[in-house]
Amino acid sequence: MKRFIAALLAGLTLFTLVGCSGGSKADSSTPKDYSQIIHDARSDEDNEYDMIFTKGEDGKFTAIDGYSSEYKADQLDEEIRDILMPLLNLEDDQYTAFAASISSMMVRSYAVAIVKPAEGKTDAVKAALEAYVASEQQSMEHYLEDQYLVAKAATVTVAPTGEVVLVCAEDHDTILSNIEKALAA
Repeated sequence: MKRFIAALLAGLTLFTLVGCSGGSKADSSTPKDYSQIIHDARSDEDNEYDMIFTKGEDGKFTAIDGYSSEYKADQLDEEIRDILMPLLNLEDDQYTAFAASISSMMVRSYAVAIVKPAEGKTDAVKAALEAYVASEQQSMEHYLEDQYLVAKAATVTVAPTGEVVLVCAEDHDTILSNIEKALAA
């Protein structure tokens, strides 16, 4: 009887492990929701005031959070395409997916972005986001000292999963840590 129970438990354990490994593979191939990762990584106040935008499957920009619900779809797409995307210096052929949040107020250094570079474009994406940081530092250096310090502490890193991550925010360390954990999950 003991051998039967031991064999049964061993079989159940093997079944459980096989089931778990199959789920992991399926989960790893599922694209990550970068907008949700940014939303979860930052404060409720940031989610209330700063929209997170991304490009939809139809090629038009969409957004969540902040005041995004106050825009008509075409207005939102136009503002992101004409005002916010140029700030990031990203070209369409440089990425396959991204989400970003940038303060449109000239008195606040704030940007958070997750960009999945196109094949062979990691260095170009990193350089584009570093150019944003350099521009923000230059803008704030003799203007607002507290915001200059935020911009000075900004980082552009390549996550182990391959995404390029920009964090230029007051709670930099927490946001970056939250993003890295979510990307690794």
